[in-house]
Amino acid sequence: MRYFGSKVTVVPTLYRILSEKKPGGSFCDPFGGIGTIGSFFKSKNYRVYCGDVLTFAHYFQITKISQNTTPQFEKLFSHTDFTSCQDIVEYFNNLKPQKGWFSKNYVDKRKFFIPQNGEKIESCWKKIRLWEKQGLITYSEKAVLLASLINSMDKFANCAGTYYAYLKNWYQESLLPFKFELINFTPGNSNCKCFHCDAKELVGKQKFDILYLDPPYNERSYAGYYHLPETIALCETPPIHGKSGIPSSIRPKSAFNSIKTAKNELQCVLNESRFHVLAFHYTDNGIIRSDELRSILNEYGEVQEFTLVAKGYTNKSQCRDVNHRLYVVES
Repeated sequence: MRYFGSKVTVVPTLYRILSEKKPGGSFCDPFGGIGTIGSFFKSKNYRVYCGDVLTFAHYFQITKISQNTTPQFEKLFSHTDFTSCQDIVEYFNNLKPQKGWFSKNYVDKRKFFIPQNGEKIESCWKKIRLWEKQGLITYSEKAVLLASLINSMDKFANCAGTYYAYLKNWYQESLLPFKFELINFTPGNSNCKCFHCDAKELVGKQKFDILYLDPPYNERSYAGYYHLPETIALCETPPIHGKSGIPSSIRPKSAFNSIKTAKNELQCVLNESRFHVLAFHYTDNGIIRSDELRSILNEYGEVQEFTLVAKGYTNKSQCRDVNHRLYVVES
């Protein structure tokens, strides 16, 4: 999935730096997003604890991190002719397109998808919701199916990587026929856990060998920029408004998104934390100034700094490379 907080480009460097400090053990990522960092450290046999407040992100984490085998779908298989996950994939790809709330709002009124793709996504979404209502799928199986639907639809969405706006001209990939694909779990440590909770709650659960903090660093709220994946995950059809079709109801916004509360929120998270190694990942132009960060982190031990080049979000045709800084503290 296109996700402006994923850190795909820097994860090998992160691993090199942090594995030199702690070559194994527990790894906590309370701002885990869609599980890019957590799944990588799982594959290196760390015992990963991952979290996020957004439901769709939590479902991605379940799919890639806490799942250790392909879902069994025992009850669904016993009530249908399905005998494998591939049967489910083929079933979704052969479903008849349907009109409904999704296609009305994000195809007819807003050009996020071409009609045949939007209506196909609608039919897949309705079927997953029906299976849940009938009690044919477990919570984790629902999470895998919805995360896979969101991941699949994102490849055909007529947007520039977020759902805050659709493109005026059709994105080339959005014109291709929709195809549903299951996300595979990540092989690795089998004792990883995912939590749908606030960072302060997760960091306080135990002492971690590595605590990796990668909070939002500007005023862009993930709940707004990824409102449509969140709606799909919540299985809701809420009242919406505006050009982007954002739900009218209030959804979680991090205190790290505000210049008034970000610094205090960091202090609160750290006050709840216990760790051997702290890795704080932030950008040089974030809401919390570099000198303020150093002052806060110095209270927990000697701070080492590493510069990382990552891809930043932009809605313009320009270079997206931005300097990120990794502050590492050994307790």
